[in-house]
Amino acid sequence: MTEPSHADASPEVDQPGLRELRQAVSFAQSQLPRPDTIRQDAVAGLNNAVSGVPDGMASGILAGVNPVYGLYGAMVGPIVGALFSSSRLMVVTTTGASAIAAGQAVIDVPAEERAESLFLIVLLIGAFQVLFGVLKLGKLTRFVSYAVMRGFMTGIAVLSMLTQLPAATGYEPEGSNRVSQTINLFGHVQDFHWWSVAIAAGAVGLAVLLPRTKIGNFGMLVAIVIPSLLVVIFGLGSVQIVDDVGDIPRGVPSPALPDFGNLTPQFVLAAAAVAAVIAVQGAGVSQSVPNPDGSRQSMSRDFIGEGAANIASGLLRGVPVGGSLGATALSVVSGARSRWAAIFAGLWVGIIVIALPGVIAKVAMPSLAALLIVASAATLKRREILSIWNTGWPARVASIGTFVTLLFFPIQIAVGTGIVLSALLYVLKSAADITVVELVRREDGLIEEREPAVALPSNKVTVVDVYGKLFFAAARRLEKLLPDPRGAERPVLVLRLRGHSSFGATLVEVLSKYAAKIEEAGGRLYLSGVSEQVHRNAARTGKLPLAGTIRVYEATPVVGQSTRAAFRDAEEWLSGQDTGREVAGPSPRT
Repeated sequence: MTEPSHADASPEVDQPGLRELRQAVSFAQSQLPRPDTIRQDAVAGLNNAVSGVPDGMASGILAGVNPVYGLYGAMVGPIVGALFSSSRLMVVTTTGASAIAAGQAVIDVPAEERAESLFLIVLLIGAFQVLFGVLKLGKLTRFVSYAVMRGFMTGIAVLSMLTQLPAATGYEPEGSNRVSQTINLFGHVQDFHWWSVAIAAGAVGLAVLLPRTKIGNFGMLVAIVIPSLLVVIFGLGSVQIVDDVGDIPRGVPSPALPDFGNLTPQFVLAAAAVAAVIAVQGAGVSQSVPNPDGSRQSMSRDFIGEGAANIASGLLRGVPVGGSLGATALSVVSGARSRWAAIFAGLWVGIIVIALPGVIAKVAMPSLAALLIVASAATLKRREILSIWNTGWPARVASIGTFVTLLFFPIQIAVGTGIVLSALLYVLKSAADITVVELVRREDGLIEEREPAVALPSNKVTVVDVYGKLFFAAARRLEKLLPDPRGAERPVLVLRLRGHSSFGATLVEVLSKYAAKIEEAGGRLYLSGVSEQVHRNAARTGKLPLAGTIRVYEATPVVGQSTRAAFRDAEEWLSGQDTGREVAGPSPRT
């Protein structure tokens, strides 16, 4: 994507990478909350903060450290991420994917040193992400197909829902992955804690119904409060609450650099890999929530925002953060209108950590699980999934492949699979998207496109144009689509190649073989609309007889001029009036 043209960002152009960083810093310094949206953003931020506290603590556990470090990430991530990102509604906070990925990087570190090593990796993750943004690597996300991205986001949404089922049912399942754990869970329905199930079911009903009433956005918050109050009023001590997950301390830590004595090449590589995972996941989240005013997001700016958030989290002894699908979805359904919803979320977490640890400790975990299930379900866009399904089998395979891989394998493997599937999908589509048309002048002087004949006619000039990319398999397909010159006498083909900026080795081989067939029939091949650079590169190969069977006419600023010149010279050659003039000399590339 490119930068928006609004105050949020400016067009992403090929300027030095530091321009991105300067724009992000300048933008962060100029933002103020709007009076007409501040109330809605504050409520959305509060909803996110209440659910973000246990989620942050869980992320700390997933990373293999004290859960309080997850709270610090949930506090600083949304604030710094919102200030520097171009996506106004994306919430940068703790995620299961980033926590698990970072936890795997320090799994072999002794328990007493693991926290310091984790903070170092979080800082490195942030540095890599800022570097990704400065180098404008956000452009690379354009090469990840929408089918793959939708499969990835659908998988994340499903995993988010499955992750909440233990808290909603009161049963901790066994299994090597989330799918097997879910199967194990439903195989032990008799072991469910039915008070937890009732609290979760009630919270789901409230979360779905209350936002449609007059209380509007407060409905999501009420859906958490009412079930939690019932647990306290009726003394349902067997229902898990936030206090059962871990103690909530008062206050926040002072910024401190991690111990760089723990730095190893393995940590650097691990940080780069986790940074890539967070970047891809954040790109998917960003694309799922367009800016309210329609302005475009910049993936490079979002990389910088996530990187700055991770640097801040590492300095404040927090776990890694990234674009969170669940938190973003919850923020949107809670009525978020601007980036201040995320900023308020971080501020609310700070207030909760400092002033209200006792209150948030009493929140019922089943009600939080239910709220996150509803928010994740809202991201399953049925219309878009059906659109991908109806696009054709390549998109289906890419989307389903990414989805299934994400369910059963670590997220790093899923990201790699998605990238490979995107590349294969691009190659397959490019190879299939080749069209050859014959250009015929009508009596009224207009040029009409027709389906070319299977065989090239004798003693006649045939002009054809090619649409599509001519590389690898696509070039081989061109060989089959061109009219066959075998059996004809003195056939001539003018092949228009305007707009094709390179001749790969496969295309050179195809043209060489085709020219040999035309030469056997006593004909010629004229290439028109060829750029000067392509002409030179083709000549260097030595495989194309450019002074014999093949004649090249370079493109000029006038569209069609080189093709008309080739057609005229070809007719003169057929009529025996060939003057022996040289092929067109170098001319401006268009």
